[in-house]
Amino acid sequence: MKKYTLHLLILTVLTAILGFSGFEFIGDSVVRFACLLSGIGLFISCLDAVIISRRNRKLKKQVETEKVKSNHGSRKFSNNQ
Repeated sequence: MKKYTLHLLILTVLTAILGFSGFEFIGDSVVRFACLLSGIGLFISCLDAVIISRRNRKLKKQVETEKVKSNHGSRKFSNNQ
């Protein structure tokens, strides 16, 4: 859904300008409804991007801590002085 964010943003802005500018025409309510739907889609797309980026950060952090733990356990200390 992240790849549609820019498309939904453009569609939302265009339909908002066209639907809520004050001009009276036949498809006025249809354009406003399209603005509502594209706005909801934009919201979901942005929310999806935030959730996925947080999940990726969390997984990356877990992998790094596991690497540190495994490296720490495999070290051999010797006192050859």
